[in-house]
Amino acid sequence: MKRLSNWSIVLAVIGAVSFFFSFVFPKAFEPLMAIGFGALLIGMLFSFGAMLKSEKGKSKYLAVAAFFLLSFILVWNEPFQIVRLLTWMKN
Repeated sequence: MKRLSNWSIVLAVIGAVSFFFSFVFPKAFEPLMAIGFGALLIGMLFSFGAMLKSEKGKSKYLAVAAFFLLSFILVWNEPFQIVRLLTWMKN
């Protein structure tokens, strides 16, 4: 694995953990959800960079899969949370 793949995995894990803790600690929902969403988004960008550089291994796809899977689960279970998150990020 190369550097971009490693960073994408690290950021995907940070994003997933932050998503989990946002539901465990409801008082800090917005900041934790924004940190998780941002980390997953940046991890996905690093993953796309790894794909463009044709790095070896399949771990570069982890961040992209985590981003779409967690976004799908969030929208499916609580559809208005994404609106709440985007409103909080805008302000």
